[in-house]
Amino acid sequence: MNADQFPRDETLAQLYQRLQAEADAAYRASPFSALSTDYFNRFSRDPDARPADGETWIDSSLRPFGKVYPERSRRTQDRLRSGQAWKLMLPDDLSPLGKRMAEHLLDFMARCMNVRLALEQRPRANLTTGFPHAITLLDRDGGEPATPSSFTITAMNDRVLAAGRDPAGLRDAVVSLVDTFGLRQAPALRCGSQTFTPKLAVRLGAIPWLGSHKDAVFMGYNAVLLNEAQFPTTCASLYAISTSDAIPELAARRRPEVLAAISAGARAARDYGMKCYIRLDTVDKFRPDDPLFDAHPDIRGSLTCKADGNYSLCTEHPLVRRYLCESVAGLFREVPELDGIVIIVGGEAFYHCYMRPYGVEHGETNCPRCARSDAETVVANLCNAIAEAAREGKPTAEIIIWLYSAQVWSADRNQEQLIARLKPGAAVLTEVEKDETLEKPGGLTKLLWDYSIDMTGLGSRARQQLAACNRVGIPIYFKSEPELSFEAPRLPNVPCIDRWLDRAEALAASGAKGSFVFPAFKPFHATSSGEVYKFASWVPAPDKEDLLQRFAARIAGRQAGPHLREAWRAVSQAIPFSPDLPPYYLGPYYFGPGHPMIADLNAKVPQTFYGKHLFAAESTASDGLKDVPGFLTNARADSGNVNAVGESYRQMERLLARAAAEIRTAQPLVPDRCRSMFGSEASTILWFYHTARTHANFYESCQCRSAWAEFAAHPKPEDAERARALHSRWIKVLENEKENAEAALPLMAADMRLDYYFGTDHTYRHGVDVIRAKLELVEREISEYLPALWRRYEAAVKDHEKGDFTAESAENAE
Repeated sequence: MNADQFPRDETLAQLYQRLQAEADAAYRASPFSALSTDYFNRFSRDPDARPADGETWIDSSLRPFGKVYPERSRRTQDRLRSGQAWKLMLPDDLSPLGKRMAEHLLDFMARCMNVRLALEQRPRANLTTGFPHAITLLDRDGGEPATPSSFTITAMNDRVLAAGRDPAGLRDAVVSLVDTFGLRQAPALRCGSQTFTPKLAVRLGAIPWLGSHKDAVFMGYNAVLLNEAQFPTTCASLYAISTSDAIPELAARRRPEVLAAISAGARAARDYGMKCYIRLDTVDKFRPDDPLFDAHPDIRGSLTCKADGNYSLCTEHPLVRRYLCESVAGLFREVPELDGIVIIVGGEAFYHCYMRPYGVEHGETNCPRCARSDAETVVANLCNAIAEAAREGKPTAEIIIWLYSAQVWSADRNQEQLIARLKPGAAVLTEVEKDETLEKPGGLTKLLWDYSIDMTGLGSRARQQLAACNRVGIPIYFKSEPELSFEAPRLPNVPCIDRWLDRAEALAASGAKGSFVFPAFKPFHATSSGEVYKFASWVPAPDKEDLLQRFAARIAGRQAGPHLREAWRAVSQAIPFSPDLPPYYLGPYYFGPGHPMIADLNAKVPQTFYGKHLFAAESTASDGLKDVPGFLTNARADSGNVNAVGESYRQMERLLARAAAEIRTAQPLVPDRCRSMFGSEASTILWFYHTARTHANFYESCQCRSAWAEFAAHPKPEDAERARALHSRWIKVLENEKENAEAALPLMAADMRLDYYFGTDHTYRHGVDVIRAKLELVEREISEYLPALWRRYEAAVKDHEKGDFTAESAENAE
């Protein structure tokens, strides 16, 4: 381990900046960065693919007469004998967005399908029914006339016509063409005509890590959260983008470069016809002796988080209210392409005096001004004032009120009282599953205190909030992570693709105005789980099993695809056996095979297993820089009986072992052209398996340790055989874990996405160093500590037989 990974004199801002630069460099060097830096890198043409009956086959070469496939029908043979090279045909008045998408289609066909289409333009009147031996793109007269962004794709023997109802419809038609060719692994379309209509008006996603707006479009999104690609904390500070002079002392917090980055991102989004939003926060609070309070002592809000914590500004004070409103209105004037702002008013981010006040009861505050009111009134006043100000800057602007962890102040579980007070210009964002509970076998109760893929549909809180918004005519959006689930938070994505597709279908059928599918904790890796959402977003939607079979074949090749499909199925079946969501980034569910077994409770755990929870800096910067342990010393049983919890993890291990076996069977069958995409899937599935195996071994080892303490406290000759069996089992568990960690080490070394060091809102030592340190510990436990325990136990038993057993003997046996 490098002792200088966290220099003592490094500030939080310096640490963030350094980690981001190191992460970007490591990711660029990773083979898996190809997935997010260019969406088209995931596609390739199957050299063995052949035209099927009823397909339109697109080719750019003149095929010699008579070179046909004798097994095909006369109609197919005639089409292949045509001797016509295909083109991409555009109307001469095509919109700028249409031209941009045409360029991407040309690029995709050349790079991924080995088809080089000549580009031609003709008068629109000549292209209404397509053009012979051409893919024709139209940005009107397709789709459903009453449904924006809808489109129609028609494939005939000698032509393909993709027509949008509008330019956005054509954009999505090109995305659909790329997906169809990609899933077919060949430049072929089934003959016929199909109109597609969107299920949701807004499908918001994130720009993939080191990628572009183009990649977000082809991932299936028509809206983007700009700051996900711009800021390491996924938020922009309101103080940084403010142009208000209402409180002159805050001008020092301005960062014009942030506003410039937002403006550039918004313009790029508009080039693709995408809506664009920005997350704002006021996390940077104020020390008690901040000079701001010398000039304006009465704007001091609540003391937050702890006795020596920082102060927020009181949003009920007229001067603060003016500053906030001018800042928001100014943002929309400076960036007219911006469609909305997202603010968390629940448990973090955009502060008011009922958010995390120190030393008061639930629903109370230590701000004297706000204490005269109530939480719902104060929060509603803030939201409505900002919404009104936003519409002064832009009449169609939307302020999206994110209710994440609002239970810390809310008078009701579903925040219905707050929703009832919201006015036009405000909308609600809420999570699909957060704060729900699931009953599990063995009498376990699993609290989904944060993001989980165990519940794929809408929970009761989300449904009640949807109803509350409908009652007052306020739009609602549903939030889902695209890749993260706290069943296994170190993975770049949790590869339970069946469940992610179920989540996508639930979002699409929810009745909300839109879905917000963006990562709140880490960069967007643009993996399979993030990609699969779009397939459920349209009417008609593909058959689920057929889609997953073709999706797996596209990723792994035709021979290996069925094995990848079965691996996804096994992972999806394993998720419901997850008994709980442990605390953030703590324990085997996070460290996986890097987690120590802690057989000896008295042994000092090396500093290698400590890190920094950078997100804790929301309280104070010093909290984010503290060294904190990433390991557990005892098995957790918050959800119920520890034996049932341990058995649940063992059941997860069994199912994930099936998935790992499918991956190993698939590996030699994967063609070279699919290695990168399949490698991404294989890495995450195998790491998840090793993680569950560690979790099960840790629980069993802790149970062995507890049972051993009972034998050691009362060492009787009649118990010696049972003690020996327990001791032998304990050694076998640790040997199993040593083997598990050894097998996982090459995975960690090969995939920086697994590295604990690159945690974004947290960081530990590099994963390879952690696993090696764990192996040293477990080897000592196997070869030194457990044998010594047995020797002491045998001596205590002999003392008991001789009648010499004392309290000192029992202590030695333990």
